[in-house]
This record gives sequence, structure tokens and C-alpha cells, in this order.
Amino acid sequence: MSAASPLAAGVGAAGAGSIPTGTLGGSGVMAELSPAWFGALAETTLAAGECAEMAREGDAILPIAVSMRGARGLTAPYTTRYAPMAENVESARALGAKAKTYVRTVLRLDAMDAEDPVTAAFLDGLGQSGLALACYGHFICRREKVSGFTSYWAERPSRLRNTWRRKASAAEKAGAQFTVLRDNFSEAMKLYEAIREASWKGAEPHPGFLPLMVERLGAEGMVRMGLMRLGGEAVAAQIWLVAQGRATIFKLVHRRDHDAYSPGTLLTAVMAAAVLDSDAIAELDFGRGDDPYKRDWAKDCVRRIGVIAANVTTTAGLSVYLREILPMRMMRAMRRQEGENRAASVAFHAAPFLSAPERESKLRQEARA
Repeated sequence: MSAASPLAAGVGAAGAGSIPTGTLGGSGVMAELSPAWFGALAETTLAAGECAEMAREGDAILPIAVSMRGARGLTAPYTTRYAPMAENVESARALGAKAKTYVRTVLRLDAMDAEDPVTAAFLDGLGQSGLALACYGHFICRREKVSGFTSYWAERPSRLRNTWRRKASAAEKAGAQFTVLRDNFSEAMKLYEAIREASWKGAEPHPGFLPLMVERLGAEGMVRMGLMRLGGEAVAAQIWLVAQGRATIFKLVHRRDHDAYSPGTLLTAVMAAAVLDSDAIAELDFGRGDDPYKRDWAKDCVRRIGVIAANVTTTAGLSVYLREILPMRMMRAMRRQEGENRAASVAFHAAPFLSAPERESKLRQEARA
């Protein structure tokens, strides 16, 4: 391994296999929005009394979990992005507009990217469905548009690249080895679990999900795994989800007793060097959370949102509206009013400092308004 660059890290080619260019996978959709993903969620994460259903309108599908309490998006703490499965914005909008046909009481959705055209169209339709709804901020994620590893790495902060050089040099002397897997993940998943148990992370909320998800999405070419070994012992493991030019750094674990080598930093850089070019990645996503370390790896900050929609023609739906949606709407209205009041106050106090022509122009604008 050379500490000059992660590109020269001596990555093993175990299980290289044949991966289609662009890594579309069998479904031709994003990994986190694929039938394989939702199938794994349905089989391993549902609460007692819930069942998975697919709300449909034309070719658009909204995977949901339904119970006596209402419906929610088929998501879990693992979900980095949730959206309808739709071919275009028109079908997504129609699916939202028909929500009253599949929402008997309440629908709760989260992890949604409002900047995504399909999601935005669905939410637009949902707003016209006759349901009462409110949106809220759910979580922050970091992502960045990329065009190859060389330019991506050159744009990282110097502190990150310097950390790589120092830690890679120390790890090289300790006999570090890196492997990037593109298929045959069963043994790697066993190592992942062993490392997780020796890491800082607690128990998985749904232990059956990760193995099944990796198996299902791996069969469609949408998984990459990385391993770092020191002295023959696996000390770090990482899972990436890759499809349609987008890579999500999904899971990272490393042994606490090897923190001195910064194995997470080393393995992430090696994985990026191995994946960004070979899989034609155009966007790199660091998943849930705006942890400080992620800011060195991805410069853009994006908010995921949640939505609560209630059918107020039912007693249960009306109760949700009064307890949750109405207070959120009132709070938003108060904030908007406070913002308008602050703007008016600033304008009022700034008025004496306007020149006569500026005051005259401002008065004309206000009169036209």
C-alpha cells in the first residue's frame, strides 16, 4: 500500500465479478427505492399488527405499512431516502391526488427528498387529495456531485488528506490490507457482524434486515463491500449501495481497539477510489445524519422531510389533525408572521437612511403592491 493516494492502496479484487456499466441493477431504479429494498423491509422490520401494502395508481406505487393506527411509509431507521416508485412525475402526482382512496385515517411519510421531481410531484398531488397535511424536517444528510475520484480527492480539505497520509503510512507498516467486494458477500457479512460487536455501535434495531438486504440487492448488482485487515484480522467493514450513478455510504463499522489507525477514514477513501470511477458515480451520499466528520467528505447539506396527512372525515383522522397537524400549521404561521414583522421593522428603521429618490421609489412600489 502506498500512502500517496487511496488510488494506490493495493485493493484486493476478491469477488470482482461482472458489473453492468452504471450499475442499474435488475430493477433499473435507485437501490433504496427498489423492489428488493422494500421487500427486505417488509420481511424484517414490520411491527406487530402491521402488514405491507402497495398503494397503486396506474404504474405508480407507494409502499406502505398499514395497521389499526393508520398507514406509514415502508421505512425503517436504515432508510436514507423514501419516495413513490413511479416512472414519471405525472404518475407520481396522480398517486398523491388519489391518496384519499388508500388513506382511511392517517398517512405518515418520512425520509423524503422534496428536491426530487418525483417526490415533489407526489406531494403536490397529495396537497390536492382532500387530506389535511403538514410537513416537518426529518433529518439532514450530506451529499456531493462527483466526476471521478481524482478530482473528488483533490477537493477534500487538506486536514482529511493529511490524516489519510499519516494513518495510511502507519497502517502500511502494520501490514494493512484492503479488499473491495462486488459480489459473494456472505463471508464479508459475518466479518461485518463480528466487527460491529467490537465497535462503538449498539445492537441493530432489526437484526434480520442487513443480511437480507445485502443478499437481495447484491444479487441485482447494487452492493459494494469493503474490508480492512490488520495482521490478518478484519478491523473495519463498510457497505455501499450503488445504482444509477448514485452511491450511498450506507454502513461503516470498525473495532475500537484499532482507532489509532483511523480505519474508517482509510477504508472510506479506499472504497471511494475503487467505486467512483468503475461505477461511473455522479453523486455520493453519506446517508442519515450531519455528523461533523461527514462535512469533510461531502460539501452539500440536504434536508429530508416528513409528512403527516389525515383524513378528517374520520374520527381518528380528525383527532390526528387536531393534535398534530393543526399545531404544526399554527407554529409555521407564527414563524412566518414573526419573519414578516422583523422584515417590516428593519425596513422601518432603515427608511431614514434612504435618499429622497430611494424613498420615492419605495413609496411607488408600495402603492403598486
